[in-house]
Amino acid sequence: MFSTEPTEYDLRFTLFGIPVRVSIWFWLLAAFLGFNLVQDSIGLFIVWMLVVFISILVHEFGHALLAKAFGYPVKVLLYHFGGLAMFEPDSRYTRSKSISMSLAGPGAGLSLFVISLIASFFLTPLQAALSPSAYELLDKAFWFSIVVNLTWSLLNLLPILPLDGGNVFREICTYFSPRNGVRFAAQTGAVLAGALCAYCVTQGMIYNAVLVGSLCAHNIQIAQQRSW
Repeated sequence: MFSTEPTEYDLRFTLFGIPVRVSIWFWLLAAFLGFNLVQDSIGLFIVWMLVVFISILVHEFGHALLAKAFGYPVKVLLYHFGGLAMFEPDSRYTRSKSISMSLAGPGAGLSLFVISLIASFFLTPLQAALSPSAYELLDKAFWFSIVVNLTWSLLNLLPILPLDGGNVFREICTYFSPRNGVRFAAQTGAVLAGALCAYCVTQGMIYNAVLVGSLCAHNIQIAQQRSW
């Protein structure tokens, strides 16, 4: 159903010399996650869409800017499972570079979380100078940013491949066990993702269940390939 192939409906632009493509599926899935906000206000729904876009973009640019600093040509894609910073590793791509680049994305997201949290405390003194509707939109924007960036960053730090935490865990495992490290990392990721999928199903979080379920299947596939 979903595809990462380019379409005529994709948004394309360049930021800091890095090409960015936003798939139509990114907007549709972001809209799906915030659909209930339409019942309250179209303005809130638009704020939600902008916050999700900026948050995921900041996360991916954490990866992308470090990749560019290391000398790799990089592109960013936002799609239905979040985002990707795409580049081609070479012989210069060391374990330390892999770990630092994996952590750069959640690091950027957590930085935006802290900025949003601090900014929210300075909003109250401005209430008298703003209209009630403008104040509400700004207040919700900061709240959305706090929730999205904290949740997305912590999710990506889980030791589940190919999440950022999974990539770091794989590098650690292969350092101690070059032969079986990837398989152990994938097995760990499969168990954790499977448990999260079951929890999401019990809570009625269908999209989240689909997301972590696909991650579980991905890790199982890697573990099986490494068993040969």
